[in-house]
Amino acid sequence: MASTPSLRLSPASGSFSFQPKQIKLRDQRVALGIEIPNDPAHTSSSSNGLFAVVRTGSSTGISPLPVSTSHAEVWLSGSKVYIRDLDSPFGTFVNGAKITTATLLRQGDILSLGSPVQRNSQTPAYITDDHLKPIIAKVVLAIGLSGW
Repeated sequence: MASTPSLRLSPASGSFSFQPKQIKLRDQRVALGIEIPNDPAHTSSSSNGLFAVVRTGSSTGISPLPVSTSHAEVWLSGSKVYIRDLDSPFGTFVNGAKITTATLLRQGDILSLGSPVQRNSQTPAYITDDHLKPIIAKVVLAIGLSGW
């Protein structure tokens, strides 16, 4: 019996902090982006494509500025997994190359939602270095279909 195909995303070097994700890929496209605080329909979990706002000691949380709430989408087509950028301001990258069309994801690829934002004299003091980091993840495709 074949298991449901899934995409595992684990933090890679230089990434905004996030808990690993195991996203089941069924018949629909899965959005990747930042959760929307206080919106139950857009809350992060370990099994969806939304990344949590990191809570700190203050009442506000930290989210990565280079990542949009609806940044990219992934989907299964046959036995292959694809990703597409959703016109995000800071782009989507696979193995360091910015993608502009549907792109095949492969075992071990490095996926980046956004690119690092450089601090400058106009950056407000409350913006931390963590705010400036993109989501960078190692891709693991779960073997559940022949041909993977």
